[in-house]
Amino acid sequence: MKKSKNNRADYLTKVGIFSASLFVAATAAYIYSPIVGSNAEEDTTARIKATVNPVAALSLDVNQLSFNITPTSEGAFDSQPVTATVNTNSTGGYELYLSADSETTDMTHADDTITNVIASDFTETVTSSTMRPNKWGYSLDDTNFLKIPSLTSQAQIRNIDHYPSVAELTTSVYVGTKISTELPSGTYSNTLLFSVIAHDSPIIKTLFDIETMQEMTPSVCRFTTTPKGGATRFDWTGAYEGNREYVPRKVLVDTRDNKTYLVSKLADGNCWMSQNLAIDLTENEPVEISNNDGTVSTATPNYSTIYAAGESWSQAEDNWRSYHPEAEKAYYQNGVTQSSTPTASGDEYAWESAGVYYNWYAATGGSGTVSLDSGEAPSSLCPKGWRLPTMEGSKSLYNLYAGGYNLSDMLTETAGTAFRADPLNFTLAGGYNWMSHKLDHAAENAFYWMSTAYNSTNAYRLSAKTTYIKPQGNYHKGYGMTVRCVNI
Repeated sequence: MKKSKNNRADYLTKVGIFSASLFVAATAAYIYSPIVGSNAEEDTTARIKATVNPVAALSLDVNQLSFNITPTSEGAFDSQPVTATVNTNSTGGYELYLSADSETTDMTHADDTITNVIASDFTETVTSSTMRPNKWGYSLDDTNFLKIPSLTSQAQIRNIDHYPSVAELTTSVYVGTKISTELPSGTYSNTLLFSVIAHDSPIIKTLFDIETMQEMTPSVCRFTTTPKGGATRFDWTGAYEGNREYVPRKVLVDTRDNKTYLVSKLADGNCWMSQNLAIDLTENEPVEISNNDGTVSTATPNYSTIYAAGESWSQAEDNWRSYHPEAEKAYYQNGVTQSSTPTASGDEYAWESAGVYYNWYAATGGSGTVSLDSGEAPSSLCPKGWRLPTMEGSKSLYNLYAGGYNLSDMLTETAGTAFRADPLNFTLAGGYNWMSHKLDHAAENAFYWMSTAYNSTNAYRLSAKTTYIKPQGNYHKGYGMTVRCVNI
């Protein structure tokens, strides 16, 4: 991460029996500032970008910090805090450093004929009880103290790599010292240097700036315009960025198998796959899975995806089970009418793929074991940057419908119709029945896995028909269900 100390403004104040100099630094970087787009129906809009340079300022909460210590033969200890407050607009965050203002870290007597010093020369971490007499140091928790670094060995005491929250703008540093009766009385001092460096602001990307599923990050989705709940028109290029009457939509490639998916930013503030996951599994061939913390790992399926109904699997087993339907069952026009081949009309896809049906163990990337009887499966078969929706919370299907689209009464035909219509585009793909080992309820019901375990046998799922949505039901983990992923 690039840092700069050019054009820094210097400030000087008194801290304790030390003087504290504040060095403030800023770097230049480019960020994109969203501009509200035109409401024109014609393609005459322009995407506007503004550059804003990051700046930083630094202040302390005290003008003077003083120790007034009555020494003892064993050494009397005292500590006092200094709170440094950073003010920055950098979306890349900042670094905060602490040191003496020279190579000398001793506190020296005001009478230069007295050679005794309060030194900061220990190498280990010390506490108030283990610090030796006539020493001083700093701490970030008022318990563990480190020596004061010299100017050329500045200590980094804060490193924020994103746009700071209010709490992340302040840092308390505790200065502690222990004094014994062996030290001549008087005033001892040194100068502490606090310096702040603003990080270069990263280039802000939106959905329109990425090409693959694996490039999705929380910031990509966050900086993409959130549409209104009633928006049904689509923005495919970013021409209407900032206009909430349009739903941002993009075709992205899953780099694991080069299959493409429609992705939409929806009214709940999340980016959702607008098609069902369709990655096939191969026995003993590692597959990249997505961890809920944004990292990736690999897992090795012990069963391959089947392409013809007829094979059965157990309701409760820790095995990778999946079914890719035959061509004549693979697509459902508008979520209802079976169609042998997918079709597209202009820029808007008028078809939805049934995708692949996975048991819960496969849908969770092998982390949704039978023994997991509550809580969240920590990973999924979704691409990097994506995850299975949760049973509740901001990443849940319930929040999508009740919050984003105000479908509070979900047991209605209105809710069932909205489920299949733009911009949600969920499909009634049915499921693979592990008992009768066949596809059932196709074009009648929808079943979508969530990441939340109900008990050792069942996991939470969404079920729907043309007349209702039930976003918080549960069913056997062995059942083959479809998957829609949401951004992490």
